[in-house]
Amino acid sequence: MTVALRYALKIAYDGTKFSGSQRQPKVRTVDGECIFVLKKIRAIEGPKESRYQSASRTDRGVSAAGNVITFDTAMAKNALIGSFNSAARDVWAWGCAAVPEDFNARRARQRWYRYHLPGGLDIDRARAAAELFVGRHDFKWFTRARTNTVKTLDSLKLTLAGDFLYLDIRGQSFLWGLVRRIAACVESYCVGEIALEQIEAVLAGERGDFGLARPEPLILMDVDYGLEFERVSSGKVREEIATRLHISALESVRWTTLADRLGLD
Repeated sequence: MTVALRYALKIAYDGTKFSGSQRQPKVRTVDGECIFVLKKIRAIEGPKESRYQSASRTDRGVSAAGNVITFDTAMAKNALIGSFNSAARDVWAWGCAAVPEDFNARRARQRWYRYHLPGGLDIDRARAAAELFVGRHDFKWFTRARTNTVKTLDSLKLTLAGDFLYLDIRGQSFLWGLVRRIAACVESYCVGEIALEQIEAVLAGERGDFGLARPEPLILMDVDYGLEFERVSSGKVREEIATRLHISALESVRWTTLADRLGLD
């Protein structure tokens, strides 16, 4: 009798093709696609039976280079990724790790998001605004969540890359819309619409709303557990991502980011 083991897969996906990651009735989502594919290749019977989980929820339009899904399966590890990629659309598995039976995908050590801001912004002003968010804060006015809004952000880093500024944000956990609201805040300060004192006041608890940046420039870069994922080279993944690198300025930089993260040429 084949014994089911628990595996974690690193996945990348094009968020513009999905109505978010979380399963919803009658719309296409990342989790819905992953579960459909895993059932199709007979890796799982269903999400409940396999204890299927995803590490991070992403909104409609938000892409990922290193989200993680985990499930119990009796399928051989060396067949899992190839079978998954052959059947999946707009989602690519590129790493695999055997994990303990009690592994919980939601309990990550750190998450890393990257937002692509316009490159014409003053990087020094952008850094001055971004630095205000580092550390532990109550982000109640930077999310629609109304409970558990105190979070710690480990770092916010700005890097100029051609026509874009990479805003890289790392922390153990995030709130709905937090990265996109920080991105909107940083950009508003750079163009002179708000002052640093206004940002500080809202972080201190004063009511305020600096807007929500659009989702397409946002990528979930990685979810870290301190695990070693075995990278699996896939010709299908390489070919599909290569065709998406030269669509528009934003599409090009998004897919170059994904290709770099996945170790593709």
